Amino acid sequence: MSILTESHSMFVLLLAIFTLAATFLALYSIGNVIRLRNVRMSWNSGKMAGYPLFSTLFLGSAGAITAVAFIYELTQYYTILSCYSWMGVSWWISSYIASKTYITDHGIVKNINDPSQTIAWHQICDYVERPKSRGSDYLFMYQNLGGEDETNRSVTRLELFVPDRKVDKFEKVVTLKVGKYLSSVSNIPIDIETLK
Repeated sequence: MSILTESHSMFVLLLAIFTLAATFLALYSIGNVIRLRNVRMSWNSGKMAGYPLFSTLFLGSAGAITAVAFIYELTQYYTILSCYSWMGVSWWISSYIASKTYITDHGIVKNINDPSQTIAWHQICDYVERPKSRGSDYLFMYQNLGGEDETNRSVTRLELFVPDRKVDKFEKVVTLKVGKYLSSVSNIPIDIETLK
């Protein structure tokens, strides 16, 4: 066996492993969305018109290269390019789902694949709203429940951008869930950097 053949085999093996990993990540993300209950509202938070930037660019590039290979009938590349295209689809699905923000009856889910960005309504101890040009920035202070010992609890913050079309409905949900014991601080100049 030549070095070229061995390196090609290693490349194909790594491509297969990454394609399989991307597929499992997409299935994991889909499973997390299916398990989510009592969703009141959701919106896209991606950087490219609501869609995830890098996975969209990767998927578009893989699709363009695959189309060129089909046009010029480069049959020896069909398998490799189909793996890249499938990996792009899987990565796009998982990052699209992860970039959505879900508001449920139980709390806020900013990233469905990251439990540290999920907070229950009862954990929120304070919040601030700052209107912006295309929506509002919310800064939620919440308690990390570090166990049964009260001294293990720490306060963490979660920043959330709510688009204009969702602000009214979101404010109603927040008022319903935490308005009994908290009220929003808005229209007061607050530097969020100082709260960091």
